[in-house]
Amino acid sequence: MSFLDFVFYALVLMGAFAVRSAAGFGAVLIAVPMLAFVMPMSTAVSIGSALTAITSIHQLGRGWRHIAWREFATIASYTAVGIVLGFYVFAMLNEDILRRCFGVFLVLYALYALWTAKSPVVLPTRWHGPLAAATGISGGFIGALFGAGVGPIYVIYFNTLSLEREVFRVTMTTVALIGGLTRITGYAGMGFYQRSTLVLLAVGLPMVVVGSWLGDRVVRRLNPQHFGVFIGALILLSGVALLLK
Repeated sequence: MSFLDFVFYALVLMGAFAVRSAAGFGAVLIAVPMLAFVMPMSTAVSIGSALTAITSIHQLGRGWRHIAWREFATIASYTAVGIVLGFYVFAMLNEDILRRCFGVFLVLYALYALWTAKSPVVLPTRWHGPLAAATGISGGFIGALFGAGVGPIYVIYFNTLSLEREVFRVTMTTVALIGGLTRITGYAGMGFYQRSTLVLLAVGLPMVVVGSWLGDRVVRRLNPQHFGVFIGALILLSGVALLLK
């Protein structure tokens, strides 16, 4: 990486994890498409997944007693199915096709995020079972392919459970962490964590700390609706840029 690429890498990580600290998810969704401009898509996915897992471990260590274990077991089992399917497809795609698929996914997700920015979708409890299956499989599948986008998918499901705020946050973090660790194992088996990638991870950790600090003290104070619209627009631009690259 050139010096400018490295500066871009650092700024992207700080911004992405500031968003995650404030919103509870979204780091990889923002970081991966941006990093794909200065590194291979597979490297961006593996770095984003690893850094997100590390921060999730820290968050989980402070609140694991609040995990809703029954709901966790349900969604985690479906997620495992989705991850297996995702890795199967991932192995068949080359970098160019993977990048373009990710661009399409980002555009569709951004349009959904902008549409629901003022009124988040909450489905009736009678859809609990089918929604758990759809959420887990799609979240695992998309996470394995792109390392991103699973947080908002899981939010749709957990919103139907009427959990307390802390139980909601910790349970969702646990599901995302287990899925992330599984993906990391798969990426490692594919040879993505070479020495250069490990160096980037080590260099990126301080940027993650700074970004998380900014999220806690700055980003969280912003108007939630305006913040949601801004993130949706940013993801939309990222998706279009990836398609045009």
